[in-house]
Amino acid sequence: MEDKLINEINEKTAIVDLVSEFVSLSKRGKNFMGLCPFHQEKTPSFSVSPEKNIAKCMSCGEGGTPINFYRKIKNISFEEAALELAERAGIEIKHKKVKSDPNTHYFKLMNEVAQFYQFNLKNSEKGQEALKYLYQRQMTDELISHFKLGYATGHSDTLYQVLKDKKYAVSDMILLGVVKQADDGTYYDLFSDRIIFPITSPRGDVVGLSGRTLNPKDQVKYINSPETVIFKKGYLLYHLFEALSDIRMSKQVVLYEGFFDVISSYAAGVKNGVATMGTALTKNQAQLIKNVTKSVLIAYDGDAAGLKATDHAIPLLEREQLKVEVLTIPEKMDPDDFIKAYGPEKYEMLFGEYTLDAYAFRYHYYKQGKNLQDANDMKAFRRQVMVMIQNSDSSIRAFYAQKLAHDLNIPVESLQRKKSVQSEPIIPKSDQPKMIDKHQKAERYLIFAMLRSKEAAEFIMKSLKQTDFAETITAAIRLKIENYYEDHRELDINDFLDQLTLEQRQHMENVLLTDMFWTNNIVISTDELSPYIALVKEANLKRRLEYLREKIKNEDNVSDILINERDQIIVLLKHNK
Repeated sequence: MEDKLINEINEKTAIVDLVSEFVSLSKRGKNFMGLCPFHQEKTPSFSVSPEKNIAKCMSCGEGGTPINFYRKIKNISFEEAALELAERAGIEIKHKKVKSDPNTHYFKLMNEVAQFYQFNLKNSEKGQEALKYLYQRQMTDELISHFKLGYATGHSDTLYQVLKDKKYAVSDMILLGVVKQADDGTYYDLFSDRIIFPITSPRGDVVGLSGRTLNPKDQVKYINSPETVIFKKGYLLYHLFEALSDIRMSKQVVLYEGFFDVISSYAAGVKNGVATMGTALTKNQAQLIKNVTKSVLIAYDGDAAGLKATDHAIPLLEREQLKVEVLTIPEKMDPDDFIKAYGPEKYEMLFGEYTLDAYAFRYHYYKQGKNLQDANDMKAFRRQVMVMIQNSDSSIRAFYAQKLAHDLNIPVESLQRKKSVQSEPIIPKSDQPKMIDKHQKAERYLIFAMLRSKEAAEFIMKSLKQTDFAETITAAIRLKIENYYEDHRELDINDFLDQLTLEQRQHMENVLLTDMFWTNNIVISTDELSPYIALVKEANLKRRLEYLREKIKNEDNVSDILINERDQIIVLLKHNK
């Protein structure tokens, strides 16, 4: 973008008006002053000069021209900030380097949906019952407004009719998962008699919804929007956009599991909270956090599932070079329950006494429930701790090796291993590299094709039965891929790995994903799949033939059916050569 254009955008954007959208300002002589939106402070040090048309914090130094201020406050690129301010100032840019978002009309539709449900909560008879439920959960009107909560009436097509009247395409309503079509061809709203939680993108657009039932007998508490072109749960964090200002000031994200944890914590004064919406943390979500801060505090539920999820999240966050701490909530409670039971003040106190660094948390977690007089528990505890510290700073390794030796009542020297062994992950015997034949290679290559393309996966699914794969674990992974594509258009490898069992994940990471075919990013087109499919079928026929031969050989009265099947397979195999 040319300097001349940048200057024009800055000159036509009044810095006072722009900053006033985010900061409460008061007149101080020629300038205006307010609390800095980029760090926590009690005395206003953020100065805005109408004369110079710049803003600057006298304490932390953040601010700048209108474009720079807007870029930082919105957490967007310089060019995106310039384009948005240019549009607001009525400046036409003929040659935009940044392409317009092709999903803009979807965002518009979803924002319309969220607004409809918000209106419904306050302005319908059934909505009043939902509102009463929220009040019973200690919600205030301020909280309901901040989180833009809504209500969907029971068994209705009201939303469909509203969107239809506003000329939105039915195909878009269905694509975004807010409307469904019945077998008789009629349309109805997806959400029925549920509190609606809008889910926004990091840019603030509504991209999905989650509905919580009001019926205590309903076994399904939450229903989410299906995965769409704009809604991918593994790429989103609930309340991230809304918390940006508080994250900037606290320089930390508090990571929760659910909506009500975020909302209750917000009401208790912890406003920099986001949630993974009940799913395991993904690499993409960790990167979202990295984009806005360098520090994260995990505040998952205090039960066994929450502790396990915390243990899973720590390495993902640490790989993004984030400082990780853990809030250990007493009595196996979640944040929402703890606040309701003990109040905001006691909850705030947890952030000191009950906060552990990632290593301290994991050490305690691994030790929990183990009998350190039992050889198996000793072995498991030692292995977990040694894996935890294997790539750590030398001082951390020394500290926890000493601690582990003390707890196991063994010499610390017995924990020392050769450097080459210590730095390399232990690969299970079953996953040690070995020579594989052409049929096993074919299975692997088909798995790679499925991982890279839904179209290829569907072609393979139609061509092969689930029992055609010889290797049990590969067959199980194939089934997981098929299930993944039921809710996704594309496969995100990190998100997919999070959904596997430990054994399946180890096989993927240590065997399949280390294969040169995968690491060299070799792509198999749909047209090239047939030879590999033929090899898998051939291998299946050979296994069946071997089975029949053994059965015929060892049985006294062999049926003609078995003999005929054997002969047909032999002919088929000869024909395929």
